[in-house]
Amino acid sequence: MASIDRTAYPHFNKRFSARELSNCYELNDEEQNFIHRYARSSRGHLVLSIILKTRQQLGYFAALPDIPNQIVTHLAAQLEVDTALWQPNEAHYRTTLHRYRNACRTLLGSSTFTGESREQLLSSVRNASLTMSDPADLINVAVEELSNANIELPAFSTLDRLVGHVRQKVHESLYKEITSTLRSNDYQSLDALLQVQKGERITDFARMKQTPGPATLNNFRNWAERLVQLNSILDPKPFFENIAYTKIRQFSAEALAYEVSDMRGISNDAKRYTLLLSLLHQSQSKTRDELIDMFLRRMMRVQHTARDNLRNLQENNRALEEALINILGQVLQYAEGGEANEVLGQHVRETLDARGGIEALNAQFKLVTAYHNDNYLPQLWPVHAVNRSVIFRVLSLIQIQSSTQDKSLLRALDFISEHRTTRKDYLPLGINLQFASQRWQTFIRTKDGETSMLDRRSLEVCVLIHLAEALQGGDLYVEDSGAYADYRKQLMPWSECQENLSEYCQSLNLPTSASGFVGSLREQLAEAAAKIDQGFPANSELTIDDDGTPHLKRQKASSLPEGLDEFKKEAYERIPERHLLDILKNVQYWSNYTRHFGPPSGADTKISNSTSRYLFTVFGYGCNLGASQTARHAPDSIHRQTLRRINTQHINASKLEAALSDVIGEYARFELPSFWGKSNVAIADGTQMELRKNNLLGEQHIRYGGYGGIAYHHISGEYIALFSHFISCGVWEAVYILDALLLKGSEAQWYENVR
Repeated sequence: MASIDRTAYPHFNKRFSARELSNCYELNDEEQNFIHRYARSSRGHLVLSIILKTRQQLGYFAALPDIPNQIVTHLAAQLEVDTALWQPNEAHYRTTLHRYRNACRTLLGSSTFTGESREQLLSSVRNASLTMSDPADLINVAVEELSNANIELPAFSTLDRLVGHVRQKVHESLYKEITSTLRSNDYQSLDALLQVQKGERITDFARMKQTPGPATLNNFRNWAERLVQLNSILDPKPFFENIAYTKIRQFSAEALAYEVSDMRGISNDAKRYTLLLSLLHQSQSKTRDELIDMFLRRMMRVQHTARDNLRNLQENNRALEEALINILGQVLQYAEGGEANEVLGQHVRETLDARGGIEALNAQFKLVTAYHNDNYLPQLWPVHAVNRSVIFRVLSLIQIQSSTQDKSLLRALDFISEHRTTRKDYLPLGINLQFASQRWQTFIRTKDGETSMLDRRSLEVCVLIHLAEALQGGDLYVEDSGAYADYRKQLMPWSECQENLSEYCQSLNLPTSASGFVGSLREQLAEAAAKIDQGFPANSELTIDDDGTPHLKRQKASSLPEGLDEFKKEAYERIPERHLLDILKNVQYWSNYTRHFGPPSGADTKISNSTSRYLFTVFGYGCNLGASQTARHAPDSIHRQTLRRINTQHINASKLEAALSDVIGEYARFELPSFWGKSNVAIADGTQMELRKNNLLGEQHIRYGGYGGIAYHHISGEYIALFSHFISCGVWEAVYILDALLLKGSEAQWYENVR
């Protein structure tokens, strides 16, 4: 059975703030008239108002004993009646309650949950089960379907049984459909994943769950061999032709959370093979992504190393540059003497001969000028040469396609792949170089006598660097990958966009035509410019130079208010020190964020005293103690095996984000943070976090000077982290600022400005 707290099924589970009571349980004139029309006594007025308002908020008629006293008190105050009239015993006036509820149904235009409603709901849940697995998500679909149809919600247990029955039937049919075409050798290959092969120490199932290390050349080579091994097991794509990708991902996540013993213990053979196929499918896709990540990092490192080598050469040749400048200075001194041209020429030749002669000086000149203008291109090949064999090996294992009409880069890739084993220095000019800049084209093109040729080494480096840029930008994609797949497949078809355009624009108050949209933007821009111009004369903090350069003056620090020290002292005396575990427990009491944690199947956990164990797991892994150290200092009922299993199977990144959203939403309900700042303003900032050098995410950060990643936070004006991303050091941080405008995980995350 799914927990009601993990679903959107409405119920009374927390205290209301004054603002929430005012927003949800305020009686309007129409409702006041309705209450006085259908109820005669003051007690009837109170009972009917409670039934009406709770029905509006919950979607069903709640049992009277379950209604919080806060609601009773709030409605009684509006009706100016005594709360002592409230008697939550339904047996005393069952007939009256029946009449009241029918009157509310008439007013709201709602209907009861009937057999016809059940059949309609079964169809909706069945369709949703083809893309969803979590029972809580399916219950949410059922609640939304009934709410949209204005049908009263049945008891939660009714929805839970209905969803569980449909989900099981759909999953059984999917298991049979996926495994129906498996052959005997396919069964043997899948069974072998759960067995330790001769000469090995772990199973292939455990090996599939391994993560890559840093993008070293050895790891790059090993991960390429990993893809070869995964491809040699089985091609899972034909078995998932008619299966939604979200379903494959959910089955894979369930298999990923299981241990080998758990997989062997699954008695349903079709389910076990489906989970293995899903995990294999996702492992192959993820390995391709990780190989592309390594390729991008290797090419980025090639360019960084080439630039460093250029700077070293420039520093080493500084003395040579100064010597050549000194020769030029001597020539200029002779020229200032006003001597005849023959005498001047004689002095110049003597000066050049004294410095080694024209041939030696010409060689020095070419050496110095080769590294001017930050031309690091000649330094790329020596750094890249060690990577080329592994890179071509990886490129032969993946299928790269273009998402645009321009195929010139792919043709160039085929060209260098064809000539990767040749020892010739120059290749014929047989490809289009329009993908490369003019600087690159000049560097690549050369002449062999009178024939225009291409420098093979320079061309190879150029193509691979542009290949990395195109993969990052989405101009190229990798078939059967995840992060580098064709983004166009995720877009809504244009025909569907046209159908939904009017409704979408209406909901956002936008014009439906292109000309109208442009005109609206121009009007908004003109209004904003006029507003700024109007306020500029009175703005003493901003000045603009004659050349149009704006300058913002540094704000003066405001003086500290009187009595601040006494206030801080008093505040610290009143605020007790709390243990971090106590804080986690108190936050759990208010927000119940551990409701998102649970087994990968989506069912309720069977762990006894699960909340306590979840809190210890969050504490141990959040403080980086780990399972062993946490269990060592925890009560005897907390074991390290339990903590490790919870962290592996019951908690993942998406569940932590959902729990964080609950905490932020509960924080937003308090009035105190609103005095600290605005909820619709946020800042974005990154903090370097140290990492062990055993993962693909960590890098050496140039600005911070350390190894690790960047924890990129969005902090609300009310001083709470709305959400965070953990990104590598080499990415463009500005992209993640836009996430503040795209993501909404809690009520506190709608804000207008990001600074």
